[in-house]
Amino acid sequence: MMKRVTLLLGIAVLAWAQPAWARIKLAALPVRERVEIQLDHGSYTLVEEERIVPLLKSSAQAGNNMIDFSWSNTSVDKDSIQFRPIAIREGDKFRPIKKIKGASGSEVDEVNVINVAYPPNENALVWEVFASEGCAVKVRVSYLISNLNRWFSYEALAEKDEDRLTLKKHLILRNYSGEDFGSAGVWAGFGPKFLKLVGQQEEIKMLVASFADVPINKTFTFDWYANGQLNPDKPKCSRVLMHYKLINDEKHNLGKFPLQPGKARIFIRDGRGGEAFLGEDVAQLTPLDGTMKLYLGEARDVVCERTLESNDRHAVRGNLFNQEIVLKYEIENFKDKACTLDIVEQMNRLAAEYGANPHGEAEWELEARTSKEIKLSFPDGRSLPVLSVQLPARPKDKDAKVEKVVVKFHVTIKNLW
Repeated sequence: MMKRVTLLLGIAVLAWAQPAWARIKLAALPVRERVEIQLDHGSYTLVEEERIVPLLKSSAQAGNNMIDFSWSNTSVDKDSIQFRPIAIREGDKFRPIKKIKGASGSEVDEVNVINVAYPPNENALVWEVFASEGCAVKVRVSYLISNLNRWFSYEALAEKDEDRLTLKKHLILRNYSGEDFGSAGVWAGFGPKFLKLVGQQEEIKMLVASFADVPINKTFTFDWYANGQLNPDKPKCSRVLMHYKLINDEKHNLGKFPLQPGKARIFIRDGRGGEAFLGEDVAQLTPLDGTMKLYLGEARDVVCERTLESNDRHAVRGNLFNQEIVLKYEIENFKDKACTLDIVEQMNRLAAEYGANPHGEAEWELEARTSKEIKLSFPDGRSLPVLSVQLPARPKDKDAKVEKVVVKFHVTIKNLW
């Protein structure tokens, strides 16, 4: 049977003479007037609820009001629970809590929390609340709760020519906390707020944002050390991986907030009014101005063969030496469109394979025999240079031979031993 977070009210009679944990529970439960669920933390969720609680006038004879808060079979962090009286009802409206003169002559709130006690061996606490007069007070109770969490997912629909796409971001609320919240405001910490019925053991999917006409760059990446051999028949070829790259900024019709990690399902328009499924990936956290990469699979129509053309060792002094290496890439593009192949070289692994362990980041220099067709960049640091090579489209004549693009990467890896 489901156990609920409960808020119960009692009056402490001669509270000074009772044990600290004693309390009276009433059957009447003030209903929630408002619930807000904030999901901006991955492990804990902030819940804030408002209730209208009737209070009796505090006196020496009757004592103060005792409010009991318990959470059987729910994962509430008891150190996070806060109770705040915020307004007093007068007729059909609420007014702010006023300051009054206390017994000692100093100013105090007309309704305020005097003490909080934790009954032993119970998931509960008791607030002792002073009220200068009998009233109905609006209180705000907030706490952190686990097993009420969120996940994000994406749907990307690319246009047929793959130059732009529509990106939809969804928030998925999963409630396995043991509590039924009813109608609640839901907020991820950014984007719109939602009003949803949040029941126990429910998953609710909400559209946070839809971004249209997002420019994309379709990339083809060759990384010998990361992707491995293509197949035994082509031992010098490695897999070429395809991605869509999106820049999270306003210029590219994004940039409203960071894009959280989440599963992404990718589709493309088929030109006949339908959509084709391309695949799915787990998108990584993409900050503002960062780049999101969506994996599309392996390219079958771009082939790159990598061979070692020369490998020479040059003594420096003692056991120290430089390793001069020339790598050759023979690339074929069987696509009907021109494209760019990004070749990633891992310089630390290159040094270890053909020279020696660099004992840290490899120190290297670009040499003269490097092909001028290569555009060099360092998006992930100098030890992972990216060699970008432009590839022409295959000939329009289907019987014509595909042009093979040959480029060379000439480097000296220094101070090995």
